[in-house]
Amino acid sequence: MDPKLTEVSQLFERFKAAFVRKDFDTCTNLLSQLKVLLTGFRSLPPLFEDTPNAVHELTIARDIYEHAVVLSVKIEDQDAFERDFFQLKPYYTDARNRIPPSPQEYPILGLNLLRLLVQNRIAEFHTELELLSSTALENPCIKHAVELEQSFMEGAYNRVLSARQTVPHETYVYFMDLLAKTVRYGYS
Repeated sequence: MDPKLTEVSQLFERFKAAFVRKDFDTCTNLLSQLKVLLTGFRSLPPLFEDTPNAVHELTIARDIYEHAVVLSVKIEDQDAFERDFFQLKPYYTDARNRIPPSPQEYPILGLNLLRLLVQNRIAEFHTELELLSSTALENPCIKHAVELEQSFMEGAYNRVLSARQTVPHETYVYFMDLLAKTVRYGYS
């Protein structure tokens, strides 16, 4: 295996171990190092060069950015979420035909929709929805965000508040709590 890829893989394993321990400071430091190392892979966006390890590099980079998005939720950093999500998104769109699908794709896309809803960025919410396939729209993680937005627009705030009990993914709780505060106290 390529030495750079080995280094990234080993560092990512350390990141995941720290993540499991909930040592988010270590995760943040390792993530910075990982992102720097990823810049050395020419197979990644925006170049997408067809290198001998392209599939492996694209897959590990996507996994790293997925973990980065979840980490940003754990540390409640919406700015980091937005940055990491935009770094991740090309792996779901432009690299779709180069690497196998990720089981985290729909939970993360739904999480982004929730973030846009919490931030009252409704136009962007609908733009993101329009970019999704019909398969994605049927996914429980996406449906959850869509139903929340509909309840919110209808003024059915009790449905918004009770939706926290039925989140399709544990990472959704942070944004659901923020949405509940918005419902209770109004947009500031």
